Amino acid sequence: MAEEIKVKHFKPKAHILKLLGEELIKSPIMAIYELVKNSYDADSSFVNVSFTNIQNLENAIVTIEDNGTGLTSEVIENVWLEPGTDHRKPIDQNGNRIINRSPIFNRVPMGEKGVGRFAVHKLGNSIKLFTRPANIITCVDEKAEWKKYILDYEIMLTIDWKTFSQSKYLDEIPISWQIETNKANFHFQDNSGTLIEVTSLKEPWTRRMARSLKRNVVSMLSPKNDINKFKINLDFGNDWLEGFPDAKEVLKIAPYYYSAILDENYNLIVDYEFKLALNKEIGENIVKDSSENIKGMLRPKIRKRLEEDLVDSKEINEIMKNLKTSKNPFGNIMVEIYSYDMDSISFKDYTYDSKTVKSVLKENYGIKVFKDEMRIFNYGEPGDDWLNIDIERVQNKEWFSNNQVIGTVYLDSIHTTDLIEKTNREGFVENNNYSIFYDCVRLIIEDFKTRRQKDRRKWLAFNQKESNIKTRFDRTSFFKELIDSTDFSDIEKREKLKKEAENLEKDFEEKKETLLIPAGVGMTASVALHEIEKLVPRLKEIVNDNPFQTILGNEKVDELDDYVQGILSVLRKGGNKPINLNESIDKAISNYSFKLKSRKIEVLTDYDNSIETVKCDKRYFITMIMNIIDNSIYWLDTIYKENKTIYFKTYSDNDISSIVIVDNGPGFKDEIADLVRPFFSRKDDGIGIGFYLIDTIMMKYGKFEILENSDLDDIQIPDKYRGAAVKLSFSKNQ
Repeated sequence: MAEEIKVKHFKPKAHILKLLGEELIKSPIMAIYELVKNSYDADSSFVNVSFTNIQNLENAIVTIEDNGTGLTSEVIENVWLEPGTDHRKPIDQNGNRIINRSPIFNRVPMGEKGVGRFAVHKLGNSIKLFTRPANIITCVDEKAEWKKYILDYEIMLTIDWKTFSQSKYLDEIPISWQIETNKANFHFQDNSGTLIEVTSLKEPWTRRMARSLKRNVVSMLSPKNDINKFKINLDFGNDWLEGFPDAKEVLKIAPYYYSAILDENYNLIVDYEFKLALNKEIGENIVKDSSENIKGMLRPKIRKRLEEDLVDSKEINEIMKNLKTSKNPFGNIMVEIYSYDMDSISFKDYTYDSKTVKSVLKENYGIKVFKDEMRIFNYGEPGDDWLNIDIERVQNKEWFSNNQVIGTVYLDSIHTTDLIEKTNREGFVENNNYSIFYDCVRLIIEDFKTRRQKDRRKWLAFNQKESNIKTRFDRTSFFKELIDSTDFSDIEKREKLKKEAENLEKDFEEKKETLLIPAGVGMTASVALHEIEKLVPRLKEIVNDNPFQTILGNEKVDELDDYVQGILSVLRKGGNKPINLNESIDKAISNYSFKLKSRKIEVLTDYDNSIETVKCDKRYFITMIMNIIDNSIYWLDTIYKENKTIYFKTYSDNDISSIVIVDNGPGFKDEIADLVRPFFSRKDDGIGIGFYLIDTIMMKYGKFEILENSDLDDIQIPDKYRGAAVKLSFSKNQ
């Protein structure tokens, strides 16, 4: 006997429409943004947002008026009253979006969810809607592209949201509208358009809210927007907006300006300017049409994300392979950044009015995202550190902070259909396409950071006094020179001062050595710990597999053992005593065996077996070699190349034992002085102390050098290794 099958349809309560307005739209400001987008989609050339009696809640009125194409009676009945309609987001039979641009301004609709019209409920309980529709006819054989025919009627619709209670179903509450045909009674006498009047406001407005709305209204439209095609007018009917700062003049004097275009094939073209309006002595740095392909630079970012998601290494390598021939999922983008330094000494070099600069930055800082002319919230809002710029600043003082930049990311809506806006209007759905978009923008921001960082150091050095730009390593010698150049009548006191300076220098060197050990250990151990963190969940999966795969389990245990041994190798106390050179290098390499294998990177060694030992603390030595290997692995992973290799060569010359480490990757982009400077790094997650630490350690044992190609020829390094090359020479305490 067949089981009984019951069928019933969803019956939404009327309260659901209130929820659409109240819950999906987080603030009255965002509600107005949604209504402005509706005007934009209606091919309007302006939208007027007006507040009347705003300081008197009972009598306050908010009106939003445009001169768009309006709503016909059929659209109200078949579209406007259907929440979630795909009227502005039609799709074809294969599920692909059909792009229907607007006839007048050729706009791609910003509203896609079919719920934006309910945002008005966030503002107030009662609305009146006046709309006069127009038909736009596309011309084929005429000079004009379109003709506008204003229809001979106007609609007036009212809604009282209080009637949408939980006790009634949606189909129990009728919506009525009046069709007026007497032109004398029209609100829109000579044009089409829509007017929404909101009363019975939900909450009182304040001056602070008004200025916040003004800030958001200013940022709703792209700086590239043509105000003759779309303009937002905001009027509170009082003095709340007086003295609102104008950003245009402040943008003109920005010390740093950066503009980048990324095409669908990941080609990046950059213009960059550093100049100070009031200090020409420092000089300018102007770069035009600097170009590179960043597809390879995406590889470490994508790999890191996939590894954190526990994706199998074979699948990761397949994804990396497919990336080589793929295009980006969002077409061309443009990034524009204006950046400032805000200390009092820097201000004087580019502005006479630091107060206005601070005010403009306070109102406009952050990196915002625009699709065509309209803003995608909440990117770039106060407190929305979507690119983790402030987090980077905390970890590395060489980064700028969010409140030092006014930036924009421009998207073309035709090619960004794979970036899907969230229903609550707070950014894009964080799918794989968004991750690629995010990684691309981060790479662009990192490129700007590196360029800015170099000019900032030059600027700082110029403005500091000579005594302040002495490094900590030569301050004691400077102090001694000062003593010798001073007229001391008491020679004994002068010698005591010099002796004390020597003691201070000795004390500093001892403390520096004490600190180098935990710094090196921490940096090296963190590499292994990061790998262990990813390995443990995989081990759990294997242990819980049924049946248990012994070979796979043993492989993962061996991998774990390698990482643990890597940590132990830098924890064991060493001291400045001879260590076996070849054995120590091999140990550092073995700590990366699985990482090298997963990225298909080979390590070749060419040892001079006449060199048995070098005198060095073993912890320092392994830390240095591991850091160099880690750096090579990262940059080799950014290129598409067969037979990726790291090559080690040891040799002796005049009783100096040297190690040369060179790869066949992209090589160094920066000056040697920058590479060994603390906190300088181009790596995504680099903190910029690796080479600085190596340079500092090698001062004790010999010398650390970054080699040029000509240097490699002199020491007979095979021609196929011409990437990043470094040399460690052990000349002291042999």
